[in-house]
Amino acid sequence: MPDVAIVGAGVVGRTLGYALRRAGYAVVAVASRSLASAEAAVAFIGAGAACDRPAEAAARADVVLLTTPDDALERTCEAIAAARGFRAGARVLHTSGVLSSGVLESAHAIAAFVASLHPLQTFASPAEAVQALAGTRWFYEGDEAALETTRELITALEGIPVRIETERKPLYHAGAVLASNYLVTLAARACALLESAGVPAEGSLPAILPLLRGTVTNLERVGLPRALTGPIARGDVKTVELHLRTIAEHRPEDLELYRLLGGKTIPLAVAKGGLEPGRAAVLRQVLFGAEGRSPAPPENAPRRATLAENGSST
Repeated sequence: MPDVAIVGAGVVGRTLGYALRRAGYAVVAVASRSLASAEAAVAFIGAGAACDRPAEAAARADVVLLTTPDDALERTCEAIAAARGFRAGARVLHTSGVLSSGVLESAHAIAAFVASLHPLQTFASPAEAVQALAGTRWFYEGDEAALETTRELITALEGIPVRIETERKPLYHAGAVLASNYLVTLAARACALLESAGVPAEGSLPAILPLLRGTVTNLERVGLPRALTGPIARGDVKTVELHLRTIAEHRPEDLELYRLLGGKTIPLAVAKGGLEPGRAAVLRQVLFGAEGRSPAPPENAPRRATLAENGSST
């Protein structure tokens, strides 16, 4: 296995460093802007020399993992290349979900090869993320000369490698954001509605967590669209009408979101087979009006502060 250097000592760098060492790779160096941060990462990983100069770390290895924030990737690679810190033939990889290997173009000037690899997983903390890596799908792209090394690394981490088209990587990442980041936003809006119904703020999130877990379990067991349940799946027009009236009265700021998600749910319900096309048309009209557009909340509807405005959390 080739030696590995890690540039960027945050959660991702520490997680991958630890997992790679455990998989048998020699992690020879970890670099960060702060030597103390690099030393802490080395202590967590259990291997490597701590550096505060990225080029010094990169020069020690045949595989260089850049795990810096996205905004720093290109300039970090340029700085290392300018200092001739990459070995000729080195594989220079980054872990950004949205950026392609093109941001590492400067490494080509000193005969290094580049690729990107991104685990479709959330990294809350290194200790938790290490446990979640097995079975994760990794989406990768880049120079053909770097891809074999990339696949080997993913496989060593017990991941599933999936090649992606370079130019479409932002679309992939947008899907990941919807599935993970915006799920948290959706949970926050659901908690806000429960709280408006009188559920104590400290009890709203615990109330919906079993529901969220059950939905994920259904997705795992029966997939899309069969995991869909609820009033739109049943074609329950009166329930949707009641939801709209009540949200407009008590939480008009959430009305547009409810309508938008409802509109996206109708095709799923039709595909599942529980919603006839005629009933689907009625639901669209209920949600969006005769013109098929989401109308503004009633002008006389009272407005309540959102979670962000009143400082409460879920």
